Amino acid sequence: MKVIIQKVDLDTALTAFIAGVSPEDEVLNVHGSASGEYLIDPSILCIECGGSGSTELLNFDHHDPERWFPPACRQAFDFFGKDDPLLKRLVEYVCILDDRLEGYPPVFFPSLSNVFSGMLFTEKDPVKQLFKGMEILKRVLICGLDPFLTMPEIPDWLPYIEAKKENMARLKDVVENVRFFDSRGGCRIGFIESSVIGGIGKLYQMGCHVVVMFNPSFGNPPGRKFTIAGNGKKVVHLIRFFDNMEKGWGGRETIIGSPAKGSSLQVEEVLKVVVENL
Repeated sequence: MKVIIQKVDLDTALTAFIAGVSPEDEVLNVHGSASGEYLIDPSILCIECGGSGSTELLNFDHHDPERWFPPACRQAFDFFGKDDPLLKRLVEYVCILDDRLEGYPPVFFPSLSNVFSGMLFTEKDPVKQLFKGMEILKRVLICGLDPFLTMPEIPDWLPYIEAKKENMARLKDVVENVRFFDSRGGCRIGFIESSVIGGIGKLYQMGCHVVVMFNPSFGNPPGRKFTIAGNGKKVVHLIRFFDNMEKGWGGRETIIGSPAKGSSLQVEEVLKVVVENL
């Protein structure tokens, strides 16, 4: 089977796991959406790279700004008719994280999300990330671990946990340099520029309704990446303003991002759009 992915996260990895992706499959990593020929071919599995809602064509995505769809893993769980209660709970966990919903109490470090993101820090190749991520999820199911609870320090996971700890330590320094703005509509906006991953939740805790994050060297190859996230605040309407400035912005109700290939916009241009239209 041919499999097309864009970036690897918990939703992508769990969708691939549910769909039965294996190392024998041909996995291609694309920047942005998959090509039309892939999206209309029902023999090709496309995960988080376009074709939102077209599960009959094996397209599992939910980033259509015009229509709401559940996360890709929920689509795959329903499409493939899975009924495993442990897998269902894992899907529920990933959906809550992916939709940035409130639904479970904070857990002590390390969470499953911590372990997974630590893996992403230690492995940079997207295809290898996918299979290592699937191995993490497989271990959770085999061991009967509750994804809503603190994860055990399994030996194979120790490098991931350590990498996550290091990133969290760096993040503490980053949030000290946050810039705050008040939008025209009265929203508290927080802005961070950093190559350190994360920080949105920290700024929510600091009273921000919306967070603008700028990573000057995101991905491989590195590109300029903006992420705009709302703490229960819809930001998807901002896409139309950015689309007039450069094509390729996408996302959903409470989180949007710049083109996968990288953004040419300057920080002040992005902040101006956010401040004037929220």
